[in-house]
Amino acid sequence: MTKKILITDSLSSAGIDVLKAAGLEVIEILDQNTEKMKAVLPDIEAWIIRSGTKIGAEDIARASSLKAIGRAGVGVDNIDIKAATSHGVVVMNTPGGNTISAAEHTIALMMSLARNIPAGDSSMKAGLWNRKALVGTELNGKTLGLIGLGRIGQEVARRALGLQMKVIGYDPYVSQEKLVVKGIEVHNLEQVLLNSDVISLHLPRTEDTLNLISTSELEKMKSSAMLINCARGGLVNESDLAAALEAGTIAGAAIDVYSTEPAVDNPLIGAPHIVLTPHLGASTREAGENVAVQIATQIKEYLVDNRLSNTLNLPIADMSILKTMGNALELAYKLGSLQHPLHKAGINSIRLSYNGNPEHITPLLYSAFEGVMKDRFDGVINLINAKSIAESRGISLSMLSDPHLSQVQNVVAVKVESADGADWELLGYIDQRGGKRLIRVNDFHVDVLLDGPLLMIVNADVPGVVGEVGTLLGNTGVNIAEYSLSRREGDTALSLIKCDSAPTGKIIEKLKSISSIKMCYFLG
Repeated sequence: MTKKILITDSLSSAGIDVLKAAGLEVIEILDQNTEKMKAVLPDIEAWIIRSGTKIGAEDIARASSLKAIGRAGVGVDNIDIKAATSHGVVVMNTPGGNTISAAEHTIALMMSLARNIPAGDSSMKAGLWNRKALVGTELNGKTLGLIGLGRIGQEVARRALGLQMKVIGYDPYVSQEKLVVKGIEVHNLEQVLLNSDVISLHLPRTEDTLNLISTSELEKMKSSAMLINCARGGLVNESDLAAALEAGTIAGAAIDVYSTEPAVDNPLIGAPHIVLTPHLGASTREAGENVAVQIATQIKEYLVDNRLSNTLNLPIADMSILKTMGNALELAYKLGSLQHPLHKAGINSIRLSYNGNPEHITPLLYSAFEGVMKDRFDGVINLINAKSIAESRGISLSMLSDPHLSQVQNVVAVKVESADGADWELLGYIDQRGGKRLIRVNDFHVDVLLDGPLLMIVNADVPGVVGEVGTLLGNTGVNIAEYSLSRREGDTALSLIKCDSAPTGKIIEKLKSISSIKMCYFLG
């Protein structure tokens, strides 16, 4: 019987041709007709979408023959991946398909801004001849500062170097040695802000990068500097940028992405010295064709050749193993995510030790890796692509089946080392009620249920620390739900403090100012 592929968003004909050439039957329903889709769902083996279709748990349950969901693009927020995994459905995307388009759009905005092209076009169409008012600036010899040195950032650098620009960059998780594109000088964020003529953002939107560029950062830039954002909305505080342009703090900006889209009531609309485009970074015929051909090829390879690539929810070939693991994968992910704030530099290595079923170690390791890297990687990261991402970033992954790890059964230990010498190991297990418990931090024995905001403090083991910490938190409105204190032989103690609410950055800084406290981290 011919295998049926459902397509519910517009897809380039080049991708459809790949499917048909493989002998697959293509069903296109592009009008979002729910009844039509319901009628064909039980018969399809693959479903290809873009951003316009939302696939929920009910759709996946109805599609009883479904084997794969393909997203022609990167984002998969419109797919219920958990439901897909529970039904044995592979979810795929197409990372990198729009890299060139996004890089070229960045260069286009930079040139448009530098040479006043939009303003010149508007003035000509208004019957004016404003040559003197529209004098631009050359990019040759200027310094481009890239904030974010992932795939797109490095492709921008490649093109800027061809324009004879000097390229510097900042990325806390990418070292000079790991750059594919040579000729980029890696600096800290402040140096990039102070020394760049053009600053271009290429970061994911996370809690750490939200409003990364606000008034204080804008004031550090040259008055002649230009800011470009083709990455994610929310990286730039739009009100602060509008005010900076009005005041002449910087010379100009070019923006393609916005905190809320469509950007209707936005402070940047009407701001002076700015070029605005409606999220066109990936909107090229070539990018559309690239992702269409890529996802069609991946679907064909899976259904016809039994090969998988760019899958988001399949850590190992035997799905039956995953179904026996219960909450262990979530525990490994949690221990990994707790490690993230403990490491300010790039990650060198991650090791997972386990005293349970050895067959479970590989997916546990990948789940821990996902937790560590979720805010350090611009794109989707998951169990299936963890190994290749680690290899591409020079991160060593290792695993150890250790029956002597703990007297407690099924203990997961995640050890992470980073480039600045930070070295932490966290141990945890699932208790009889299904709760995730942290039982050791390096040599400090603790016992904390991981079900709320968590502070970790390392301090000199002297009288009065607990009182000072409790008083400070109480005075700032943070209620302590649990206080676990561990003392190591010598003069050091470690405390894990579970709070009813997350402490602010100012509270963390106040805690660090207590003389006996050596380290203070908010683990999330």
